[in-house]
Parts: sequence; C-alpha cells; structure tokens
Amino acid sequence: MAFKFSLGAAKANKAQLNAKTKAEEEAKEREEKNALDKVMAEFEEEHSAGSKILGEPERHEEEVFVPTGSKRHFTGRQRNMKSGPGTLEVDPLDEFRGTSGGRLNPPTQPRFGGAGPTGPGSLDQSKQKENLYQTVVAKASNLPPTMDSKRVEDLFADFPSLKVTKIEKIPPQGPTNKGRPSLSMKITFDKEASARDFDEAMSKLNDKKYLGRGYYLHLDRFLGGRVVGTEQRTEPFGARWQAPEAAKGYAPPPDLGGGARDRDLPRADTERLVVTANQPPDLATLRLVHMTIEGVINGGVEFEAALMNDPQVQEEERFAWLFDQKHPVNRYYRWRMHQVVCDTPNSEIFARQGMWQGPTDPLADEFANHLGAFDVDYQDSDEDEDEEKPQQRQLPVGDNYPGRVDNGHGIMSTRSRAMLLWLLTSLPPGSILADDIAAISVFAVEHASQGMDEVIHILVSNLIEPFQMTETNTRRRLGDVEGREERRRTDLRQATLNALRIISDVLLTTSRESGASYKYRLALGTQLVERQAFEHVQRLPAQLDMGRMTERAYRDEVNSILAVWKDEQLFDKPTLEHLDSAFNALERQKEEAEQERKLAEKRSKRRAAAKATVNTKVDNNDGEDSKMDIDQEGGGEIGALDGANNATPQAVPSAASSAEPDVVMTETAANDKVPRTAPEIAGETAAARARRLRPRAEDMFASDGE
Repeated sequence: MAFKFSLGAAKANKAQLNAKTKAEEEAKEREEKNALDKVMAEFEEEHSAGSKILGEPERHEEEVFVPTGSKRHFTGRQRNMKSGPGTLEVDPLDEFRGTSGGRLNPPTQPRFGGAGPTGPGSLDQSKQKENLYQTVVAKASNLPPTMDSKRVEDLFADFPSLKVTKIEKIPPQGPTNKGRPSLSMKITFDKEASARDFDEAMSKLNDKKYLGRGYYLHLDRFLGGRVVGTEQRTEPFGARWQAPEAAKGYAPPPDLGGGARDRDLPRADTERLVVTANQPPDLATLRLVHMTIEGVINGGVEFEAALMNDPQVQEEERFAWLFDQKHPVNRYYRWRMHQVVCDTPNSEIFARQGMWQGPTDPLADEFANHLGAFDVDYQDSDEDEDEEKPQQRQLPVGDNYPGRVDNGHGIMSTRSRAMLLWLLTSLPPGSILADDIAAISVFAVEHASQGMDEVIHILVSNLIEPFQMTETNTRRRLGDVEGREERRRTDLRQATLNALRIISDVLLTTSRESGASYKYRLALGTQLVERQAFEHVQRLPAQLDMGRMTERAYRDEVNSILAVWKDEQLFDKPTLEHLDSAFNALERQKEEAEQERKLAEKRSKRRAAAKATVNTKVDNNDGEDSKMDIDQEGGGEIGALDGANNATPQAVPSAASSAEPDVVMTETAANDKVPRTAPEIAGETAAARARRLRPRAEDMFASDGE
C-alpha cells in the first residue's frame, strides 16, 4: 500500500492561516485606535478652553438619543467627566427660591443637551426672571365662565393687605377636559402684599369658598410657563381606567392571559372604563339626594331642570353636586335613579361612557314604612369578629370633594332608629329610675360609630318635644275630657324632666366608655346650645301655668342635674356657664329685683320713723320751755338757761334730718345739765355744737350735793 504526500499543499494552507490572523490583528488595532481617538476627542471637547469667553457658560452640543418602546424607562443623559464640588446638576426648582447669602444661583444647563442662550438677550431674560417674583401673583382656577373682575376683587375683601391691582384671563393649557367649562385668572397684588398674607388667604379660601353652580375657588401661586401643567385628561363622570383583578388561588381565564394554548400569544389590553358611585357619608346629604330622586320620578326631567334654574338653589352649597357631573354625590344620584327607574342588571347607564359600580353595602330596609316591613332575615352585627375590625374605613379614590362632611359617625339604619324611638316612648309615665333608662345608654354606646349624630338629634328633640306626648305613642292616656288638660300638663312636665335625665345618664355612661363614645359630650353640648334646649326648659313653667311650689320643685330638679354636670365636668366651662345662664338668668333677675324692693321698703320705713321721732321730741321741748316762762320769773340765770335750751332744739333738727334714728334719739335727749357759760368755737356748726354739749354719764348720775 503506497501513500503520497504533497508538501506544496501544506505550505499553501499555512500561508492562508497566517494572512487571516494578520487581518484580524489589524482590524483589532484599528478598532482600538478609533475608540481611543473618540475618547480623546470627547475629552478635548470637554476640557478645551480655546473659544471660551470669560464669564460665559460652557456649551455642550450633543445629540442625545431617547430610547422608546420596551426601553423607554431608560432615558439618555449627558456625559460629564468632571467630578467634585459644584459639578452636580442644579434642581430646576432652585431658580424659584431666590437668592441665598447675597449670591445669585448659578445658571442651569439643560439636562438633555442643547446650548443655552448667551449674550445680551440672556442678560435681559435673567432680569425678567428676577422681577417676576417681586410681587405676589396668584392663580385662581375653577371659576364660573361668567366670573368678572369685580367679583374676583370681592373674594379678597376680607384681607385688606391683599389689594388687587391687575386681573388677567389665562388661556386654557394642556389637554382639554370633557366636562363643563371653567375659567382661570391671573391676579396680581400690590407690592405691599406679602407671601404670608397670601398663604393665610389660601388656607381660608382654597377649595372652601363656594361660588355657586357647583364651583369652588381654587388658589395657587402663579409661576408662569416655568412649571409644566400636571392636569390629566378626565373622563365624563370621573371615570377611571381599571384592570380587572383575578381571584387569588385560581388560574386566570384566557382573556386575562391564562391558558396553555394561548401562552405564546401576547396578552391583550384588559383595562376598562369604570365609574364608581358610593353613598354620601352624612344623613342630610343622603336624604336630600333621595328627595331629589323622588321629585324627578314624580315630575320628570323638568323637575331637575327647574331645580337647577332656581336662583336660590344655585347659591346654596348643599346643591353643589347637582351642577357637577363629576361630583361623587352626583354619581350616586345618577346611579341610584337608574337603579330605581330601570331595574335592569345592565351596569352601563350611558352608552360608551363606562361601566357603573354601586356601593358595596346597600341601604338596609330602605323602603320600610311600618314595623312589619323590616327584613326578616336581619342579623345583628354585634359579633366578636366585627368588633375586632377597625371601624375607620379608608376613603375611596375620587370620593373626596370640597365641603364633604366627614365626621366618621356613620348612618343609623332604619331598624335601629325605630328601636331608639320605641325605647323612648315605652318609658313609664311617672318618675323614672336608672334601670329604666339603662337600655337607652347602652344603645347610645353601641351606635357611637353607626349614627351618633342622629342619636343626639333624637335625644335633644325628645327634650324639646317629648315623644311620649305625641300621637305616635300608642300608650298615651287620654281619659275623660275634664281632667285631660291637667293630666297633660303634669305628664309634659314629668316627660321633660325624664328626657333631661336620659341625656344626663347618656353623658355619664359614655364618658366612662372606650372607643368613640367620648365624642358624645362635645356633640351633645353643641346641640344643646345651638338648639336652645335650656331656653325651652326655662320657659316651660310659664307655658304650663305651674304653681309656685310646683315650679320651685321643677327648678330644683333641673338645677340638681346641672350641678352634677359641673361636678363631673362633662362640658367645657363656657358651655356650662351658657346652660346655667339660659335656665337661671331670668330667675336670678327676679330675685334681685325682689331684694331691691324689700330694701327700699325698709329704708322708707326707717326714714318715716326717724321723722316722727324728731317731731315728737321737738314738740315736748317747746312745751317745757313755755311752762318755765309762765311759772318762774325772769332772771339772769334763768334767762341764760332759757337761751341754752332754746339754742339746742334749733340745732337738733338739721342734724336729725340727715342722721339715722338712733343718732337722732341720742342727740335729742339733751337735758338741762348744760353748762351755763358754754364757750363758742369759731366755724363750729350747730350739729357739732350740740354733740359737744351732750351731757356725760357722770353728770347724769351725779348727786345734787356734788
């Protein structure tokens, strides 16, 4: 067997391999050189100072590629090889913060490339930026289309420091809304206005000032075109795009991307437009909505049109939801009316405007009009599991609105309301004990977060007009016609006292309970003052023509309850003083007037007695002097004694007319033991002379021989 070898073929193969390796090495060297040249060029471009002017910012002109599609979350950023202090990018909001430490903020550079303006034009622009915020400029939005400049100035009438100097309309920016039109205005204030004054106005007016027809004033600081608008496109009725949630623990259906056959196919867009409608949190708004629905059902759509054209309705804040289709209460109004009128399972009320979702917890016994109409399958929710759950629920997204009543007290069910009224009307007609009203206090504690406002309203209404005296109480005692009026007066007085004892027991019980029961004290005190409950209790004796003893016992009962409230400090001091003054102020005025009358009578009697005593003494002294003149002959000593006796009575009446009776008796009791030669003092009055000449005790009881 023979083999042939070809040395020429081997040499040819070796030459080809050497040429290929050499070509690869040259290509690699060229790539490295190109990369090095590129890096050096970038370095020289960043650090070159050839054409840089002193004080001029560096220019960076570089095209930045912003990826899109699946890589849209990664944005391009300008490369900067510098490091150290002062090389970080400046926050865009720093230009609105003014100066700090006497230095201007450094000029900012664009984030994504592009050269900034330089030269004289840039200097003028910086001056304009500096002068833009020397005065306070506000932006008022969500204004009615018919709003004029005069009404805008009136909005700040309560703030004298904010003097409006200029008002301009702002053209609409950003995406157009599909709702009702609104107006925005730029308001420039005087130079003397400060930012603190505007902040105070914002805290009192922003989303609180009602402008009519469902518009609430919204205030912001005007920043011009520097801030990009953040308004989002809103759908009719406040609809939102939502993706359906798949139940946990189950495989998703094919339309949500599940299924082994369609696993390789892309998942389709499953978002849908949803309009949520929830109940209002307060009973007054819920009742108003249902009354409006009833009026529309009975009167047609003309009733709603007439209601919206009424000027009084347009200015009332409680009807703000009627003019705004995006209002959460308006959504519930539309959903509930569609549910009552149409009675269809279709949740799409308006074509191509989204699917509507109603409240998760519907109203229980909504159409019950008597005790037999309540739901038979009703189960009390007082279970241990429900008590452990937190009662404070999170506010759904989009359900907050200006003027929303968020007290957290909840709404009482129809069955609970009927139970409370039955407890009040089933009390004994006479005086009640603590055991009789214990059930009412327990009911109040249990419904602290399920209708506390209505519980308080019913208790105060029972004080003003007891339910036991109404026609709804089937246990009323009518009896014969003759004694009916007297019995009614007695029962009304006792029922009012019982209603006051019920309120007092509820206050004492809830003040010692945990949870939300402590709110009863503040809410009850406010209702008693606002509804003038104790003014009614004070007028009751005059209305019922109570006798003096009955009225005194009635007032003692009420004052004893007020004393307990003061000792326990159930209300704050101003509230307690108001209640006490409302009930006892008139009675105290009568007592003070009676005391003044008695004191005046005593003074008049004492003055009359004093005048009578003075006249009697003067008459007796005159009789004695005349008798001495007739029986005795005139002489020097007798004449001197007569002169002394005659001088004393003349001085006594002037002093007795202004002195008390006891002083008069003392001064008029002067006897004949007056010194014959009494010295006279210059400037001495007659009353002082008579007081000086009054005899002493040793002269009165001295013997004749001394």
